[in-house]
Amino acid sequence: MKLKLLAPHIVEDRWCPRGTVLDPAPAGYQATPFMEGLDDEGRAAVAYAKLLVWGRYPWPYGMYPPEGTPLDDPPIPRPLAENQPIYHYVGSPEYT
Repeated sequence: MKLKLLAPHIVEDRWCPRGTVLDPAPAGYQATPFMEGLDDEGRAAVAYAKLLVWGRYPWPYGMYPPEGTPLDDPPIPRPLAENQPIYHYVGSPEYT
């Protein structure tokens, strides 16, 4: 798996700046959405990482794969602090 870093990462206890190419990536290394795949295996790993972080699925229990078809294809990148949309509550509060 060949990956290019789009943001700084810690890889095997060392800091790697943006633009570093992992060729090959360390055994068992998990891709993140802030990488670019440079071969077929790398592209598939990055696509799956984006789906894990930003993917939305139909309710119930639909925030994580593999249940259902994704609501956004491809997933819409959101800030990691709020990576899922907030459900809007309409009505009176249950407890006042």
